[in-house]
Amino acid sequence: MGYSQAQKAESRQRVLENASRQIRENGIDALGVADCMRSAGLTHGAFYGHFSSRDALIVEALEHAVQQSEKRMAARAANPDAQDKTPLALLADAFLNERHVRNPGEGCALCALAGDARHAIPDVRALLTRYVQVLASRIAGAMASDTDGPALAIVATIVGAVTLARAVDDDELAKSIIASSLDLVMAQDADVV
Repeated sequence: MGYSQAQKAESRQRVLENASRQIRENGIDALGVADCMRSAGLTHGAFYGHFSSRDALIVEALEHAVQQSEKRMAARAANPDAQDKTPLALLADAFLNERHVRNPGEGCALCALAGDARHAIPDVRALLTRYVQVLASRIAGAMASDTDGPALAIVATIVGAVTLARAVDDDELAKSIIASSLDLVMAQDADVV
């Protein structure tokens, strides 16, 4: 008995969710096709029914991660409790928090993979480059700025802060990195207002 198109789409979605999480948690090189398929409840043999190659899976999984980040940011902005925050504060809070630091598999792909990306295939680097540009543009809009320069600096601050907070083995230092970076970003908001 064959699978319906809906079942195939559901299976593909599970694979993308698993691969996306695994890549953000363990890095691109750690993604194994067999383990990813097994985690999605599928056989290794089913892989090529969904993807042409491991690289194709990686790119689609990262696209999925970026879409998840975009949805989370949109949900934060639409939250009625967030109406008292500036647009920049909403964006900064989405990244610079302990939950994001402790859960890379559920967070921003750029923050999770910034160090690995220089060794990645060109399609991955291109995708992350576009995401940097999207974030910078979004931040520039939140700052009501007509230039991306300061926004790029904020993207770098956010990604660097999350990366460092995840790298250290001292919880207090990690919290301090995040809090100090949030203060630095929010000082830019004060300059705009």
